Amino acid sequence: MISCITLKTAHHFRGNPLASMFELRFRAVIERQDWNMPTWQRMEYDEFDNPATTYFVWRDEDDVVRGCSRLYPTDRPYMLKKVFSFLVTDGQLPENDMSIWEGSRICVEKDLAAPLRKRIIYELSVAYMEYALANGICKIIGVMLPVYWRSVYMASGWDPFFYGSVTELPTGERVRAGGLPVSEEMMQKVRRTTGIEEAVLSYGDDERLAERKVA
Repeated sequence: MISCITLKTAHHFRGNPLASMFELRFRAVIERQDWNMPTWQRMEYDEFDNPATTYFVWRDEDDVVRGCSRLYPTDRPYMLKKVFSFLVTDGQLPENDMSIWEGSRICVEKDLAAPLRKRIIYELSVAYMEYALANGICKIIGVMLPVYWRSVYMASGWDPFFYGSVTELPTGERVRAGGLPVSEEMMQKVRRTTGIEEAVLSYGDDERLAERKVA
């Protein structure tokens, strides 16, 4: 089950899922990948962590976040346009378009067993699709390492499109800008590929909130 959380709804969940998520991101992108990003008390964050952000987290039986990702609306400055627009050589990036959101910061705990890591990746992919369809989102765009496009989204059954070729950054990392089309047809393909037929999103630990759609 994937918890769908914003700053406004975090109180509907046990413990402190956002702090736990930022701690996972610290382990994933600071300790393992050595990114140059802001940190505070072993939590990683950036300017796109704010009240407009929607978070998707997978928690274990102790409510520790072991997998996460986020979505961000493109009706305001967003990472691909503000930081990585030079990657776009084919097509136009959206401006002020609430039907297109940016996805980023997908992280899964490294030390989990391979089958569980795969399950978490699949659930995060399905969660993106469920949320997008419920909230009028037709595309999810972003920038990531080519291996993530392949091992996360293509492996989940998604057919991504790309804004340009793979580009090497000054840091030596190779990245690619692209997007994920959202439709009922693509949802069915993702569900067939992942084998996940049930809904995965929860909007609160209280049973009365679990199935509630929160825009």
